[in-house]
Amino acid sequence: MGKYGNRPREDKATLTEPRCPFCRELFDRPYTVSTALGFFTGGRCLCGAIYVFDASNKNLGEAFMDALSYACAEDWDVAMSLEPDKDYKECSVTYNSHTHSVSNKRSDLSAREKAGNMIFVRLVKEQDQV
Repeated sequence: MGKYGNRPREDKATLTEPRCPFCRELFDRPYTVSTALGFFTGGRCLCGAIYVFDASNKNLGEAFMDALSYACAEDWDVAMSLEPDKDYKECSVTYNSHTHSVSNKRSDLSAREKAGNMIFVRLVKEQDQV
C-alpha cells in the first residue's frame, strides 16, 4: 500500500473488475432483492448465478441461505435437499462496494472502505454434470 496524503491508498493492481466467478461476465452492483421472507442485497448474473453481499462479514451463513433459496425459486424444501458440488456450486469473493471491484487479498483493502464478502451460488444444470 502506498500513501497519498494522510489516507492509505490500496494497490490498484490487486483490484479487479467485478466478474462472476462462474462465467466471468461483469455483474451489476448489488441491489435490494425482495423475497417472500424479506430481502437481501445482491442480484442475479446472466449465467443464472445468484449473488448476495454480506457487508458485515458476520452473516455468511444467512447470505448463503438467501442465495441458495432464491436460486431455488424460494422453495426452502428444495434448497435444503440440495448437495454441494452435485446440485450447486458456490464461491465467495471479497467485494468492495465503494469501488464496485473485487480483490484477491483481503489485506489489500483499507479498513475505511466498505469491503465484505460476495457469495455466489449457481445451480448445476444437467449439461454441466456431463
